[in-house]
Amino acid sequence: MIDCEHLGFSYDGEHFVLSDIGLYIGQGEFVCILGGNGSGKSTFAKHMNALLIADEGTMRIDGMDASDDEALYAIRSTAGMVFQNPDDQLVASIVEDDVAFGPENLGVETPEIARRVREALAEVGLVGFELHETNALSGGQKQRVAIAGALAMEPKILILDEASAMLDPRGRRGLMRVCKTLNARGMTIVCITHFMEEAAQADRVIVLDRGRIACDGTPDAVLTRTGMLAKLNLETPFACTLSQRLRDEGIDIPVCIREDELARAIADAAQCPACEGRADFAEDACEETAEAVHGSTESASAKRGGASAETDGGTQRSTGENRMPVISFEHVSHTYLDASKAKKNRASKRKKTAKWGNDPHAVWALHDIDLAVYAGEFLGIAGHTGSGKSTLIAHMNGILKPTSGRVLVDGRDIADKKAADEARAHVGVVFQYPERQLFAATVYDDVAFGPRNIGLSEDEVETRVASSLSLVGLDCDELRESSPFELSGGQQRRVAFAGVLAMEPRVLVLDEPAAGLDPAARREFLSLVSSLQKETDMTVVMVSHSMDDLAALCDRIVVLKEGALFAEGTPREVFALGDKLDAVGLGLPAARRMALALAAQGLPDVFSTLYSEDELVAAIVSACQCDADGAQSAKEASGR
Repeated sequence: MIDCEHLGFSYDGEHFVLSDIGLYIGQGEFVCILGGNGSGKSTFAKHMNALLIADEGTMRIDGMDASDDEALYAIRSTAGMVFQNPDDQLVASIVEDDVAFGPENLGVETPEIARRVREALAEVGLVGFELHETNALSGGQKQRVAIAGALAMEPKILILDEASAMLDPRGRRGLMRVCKTLNARGMTIVCITHFMEEAAQADRVIVLDRGRIACDGTPDAVLTRTGMLAKLNLETPFACTLSQRLRDEGIDIPVCIREDELARAIADAAQCPACEGRADFAEDACEETAEAVHGSTESASAKRGGASAETDGGTQRSTGENRMPVISFEHVSHTYLDASKAKKNRASKRKKTAKWGNDPHAVWALHDIDLAVYAGEFLGIAGHTGSGKSTLIAHMNGILKPTSGRVLVDGRDIADKKAADEARAHVGVVFQYPERQLFAATVYDDVAFGPRNIGLSEDEVETRVASSLSLVGLDCDELRESSPFELSGGQQRRVAFAGVLAMEPRVLVLDEPAAGLDPAARREFLSLVSSLQKETDMTVVMVSHSMDDLAALCDRIVVLKEGALFAEGTPREVFALGDKLDAVGLGLPAARRMALALAAQGLPDVFSTLYSEDELVAAIVSACQCDADGAQSAKEASGR
């Protein structure tokens, strides 16, 4: 289906983004392409349906030469593509019209178009959204519309360029199920991703580095090459990382890339005839780990002022907070529809729920939210696609106003214009794609825009610009007169971030700040945010679909479900909800998933409480290191 030889491409005629690419993808293959930001993945993807034409070499799609103008229509009918950013792909104002756009341009008959639209929307869990406006959808919902539009064309090849980047965990799993189903029917799938668990499900993995193929092989052959992947700023699957750590600890298990395989291998390694079936095994074998887990839970609870409790509505909340909040939501509801219609339908029963997300007939983007954000904390916000996360944070400095209820910043209702102006000076928001906040001719002017607007002197503006650029690792003198639009994607994101920091906010609000970044860039950016929070005692609120990032960084996590507060507590408290989180479209941190899998395999009860990788490693090592002396002690204990 894809056959290229010595393919080379340059955007400017001088610097080659792709060089000497030779690649053959057969019919019905499921291929995953990996690579760091700037490695040429998206550029190569655009050659697969002739959106770009090679400067050197040849590219053939289903036997058709991409350089032949007369073949372009047939090529683009053969290869359907979903772009990294759905806003680059949506063309119609109504969902069903957008999904129908491709088939209409292929000349498909109207009844057949209707069938394809209906089935494509069902595949991506958007039944009921047919007449919704595309510009009113969340980022994840837009991504699903774009995927449906490609599916409706019924292509022979489906090319996904980071198509799961904006999806919640349930949406990512759903997309992979769709891909596997289509692949089983004979469709060729080419998936570009940064999620290694997705790569592990492919038939073949190709790694690009600076426009060249660095590695090509099966997932087991490629994803276990930890040294090579690290040099290319890529991660390895969690199962591979964990198995390597355990091998370093002397545990005799194979290197695995799939979590279910690793769980079985660990369970086998932990089997001890003397200990098998003992009720007190967890206490004896993992006593130190259990104490560490219980101790960290108690200290975390004490730090935050109390324990957690479940309410009748399923909402788990931390109680006993004595600190004054910097931001308070009091019975806040918000609708993007006419307010009178929304209030009239407030109590109406919902009739449908999309299998990947929220109710398509829901009136309220937020409903009766009571929430406090405390000074100096790192608060995470999670929720399924369309749960109201972006709407919630847009209320934090008055970008949106509540339809009912009120939002207070430092105790003042920001419905008041003066209070709202002050809130915007103290609460900085970084949107899903920070680089889209750039607009000035030079880096200096872009970062200086906020400080100048609040009336600071030019000397103070100069100081803030230099300081904020330094905080994000950029040199003011070096980039001062550069256009922000000529910088790399990572540098653009840093400049946009610096523009918010230049306002010296006391609260920093981040909406999916790491979406679309390669693993190394994501770690670097989140490390920067974490360091700033710790060094300046800044309050940070971060929306994320990555449960691992939330577990690693946050003091407290709030979970939204269909616009309402579903759960609230420390990471350990929230992730203890397990199946309830899965039911609302969220996943668990990888370490938590593995711990539960091991508990299900019969390992000690202490595994059901773990959620960090370090805790998990310590518990596994303890469970697997039952030597002869330990076995004898166990027998004696059992006899007692």
